[in-house]
Amino acid sequence: MGAEGLLLRPAKESDRRTLWRIHTRAVEALCLRAYAPHEVSTWVRLLKPEGYLRPERPRTVLVAERGRRAVGFGQVDAALGELEALYVVPDEAGHGVGPALLSALESAVWRGSAPLMGLDASLNAEHFYQRHGYASVHASRRPLTVDVQLACVRMQKQRPATAMGRWPAWRRG
Repeated sequence: MGAEGLLLRPAKESDRRTLWRIHTRAVEALCLRAYAPHEVSTWVRLLKPEGYLRPERPRTVLVAERGRRAVGFGQVDAALGELEALYVVPDEAGHGVGPALLSALESAVWRGSAPLMGLDASLNAEHFYQRHGYASVHASRRPLTVDVQLACVRMQKQRPATAMGRWPAWRRG
């Protein structure tokens, strides 16, 4: 199983709970090898459906579907060139969902004027981003609570010279 049969579409308001479920399942299953149980449980406890697709923070948010099942999502602030989220349900990890989402979100950034795309990678995702051309810049921390700050890696990728005028497949008619 790979990216074949995968559909990427813009998220809609009715997807909030779906995005929350994907995010929660991915963190619970895929982040335990990189973080302590109390860090993962704190992270998951802070996730709420109403935190997704907030109208005061317009973003490009894509949902990946295989068949009629949502299997991943990604969110980017295209104006800033900042990838804010990329999560895949555990049973689809390694089956092309993450790369497909990442490519489409990069296209949204490259259509604008951002010279770089940056992100804070969780420790378990650093190698994924390296395989897709991102360079590790420095160690960082993502504060969740006063007591829990997740270790992460600040990463970035230069805008490719060929990105000018590229239109992503998910936006083509």
